[in-house]
Amino acid sequence: MEKRNYWLKLKEDFFSQPYVKKLRKIAGGDTYTIIYQKILLISIKTDGYIVFQGIEKTLAEELALILDEDIDNITVTLEFMKANKLIEQTENENEYLLPDMLSLIGSESESAKWVRAYRDRKRQSLILSANSNNIQNSGNNKTLHCKGDVMECKENVIIDIDIEKDIDKDKDKEKEIYKEKEKLDPPFPPRGESPLKEKSVEVLNYLNLKTGKSFSYKNQNNLKNISARLKEGFTVEQLKLVIDKKTAEWLNDDKMNQYLNPETLFRPKKFEIYLNSKPPGMPAQENKYANVKTTHIDNVTGTTWVTGG
Repeated sequence: MEKRNYWLKLKEDFFSQPYVKKLRKIAGGDTYTIIYQKILLISIKTDGYIVFQGIEKTLAEELALILDEDIDNITVTLEFMKANKLIEQTENENEYLLPDMLSLIGSESESAKWVRAYRDRKRQSLILSANSNNIQNSGNNKTLHCKGDVMECKENVIIDIDIEKDIDKDKDKEKEIYKEKEKLDPPFPPRGESPLKEKSVEVLNYLNLKTGKSFSYKNQNNLKNISARLKEGFTVEQLKLVIDKKTAEWLNDDKMNQYLNPETLFRPKKFEIYLNSKPPGMPAQENKYANVKTTHIDNVTGTTWVTGG
């Protein structure tokens, strides 16, 4: 699998945000702000989630170990984050979501990084070449004819056109690179994959279709719980039914929409509960045996009594 590079995109007004200013005003606030940023960083590859692995007794102790920070400083930072809704515990008691992270995460593949760097080098090379030609022309007493304050010289126009032509060529090369990559790494798994993986991807694609999200099958964490439920004997239709039920219930709920993800929907402790829940808007099913009379006989005393009805 191709390596991806991740980064954290802080807004230019990050330090002007009220919660950041409030955090920095606390005694030791600059330290807490750095810790907050370090917590953001370690959640990048997990799409804004922090998972308590149980390495230490508490999340604070575990983060202190991972981030190499003082436990008391970690504790203060976490309490501040909880109070300002910068971290929320999910239905899984060992999982925490950083709500703002999805808008702050950036990533690119190694090939995209290479293409971007190549285009930058090419542009710099053309500019240096153009400057060299201008110096040479100046040495041969060739003057550049420019109109007044506009400073639009024919040579510069030609150079700009050449640069744009080369950039267009680079774009064509970039498209060719991505076409080749699609052959090696298609958007959907190639035929011949195991039946279990094909079914898991089918469920994941259905989730994306129903929610408008874009969970990738290349991320094994997205398929883990789906595959586990299929291995237990649940069918693709049953998994899709859970998606239908929870999408109808959570899709337009700003707070719950974040839980429309494969890890939450197909978690072992919750899946059967979701599967057996009634769809939103459906009345509770009436128990057809509620009014049935049943006669009981005590074999020892011969006493009879009736229940029900």
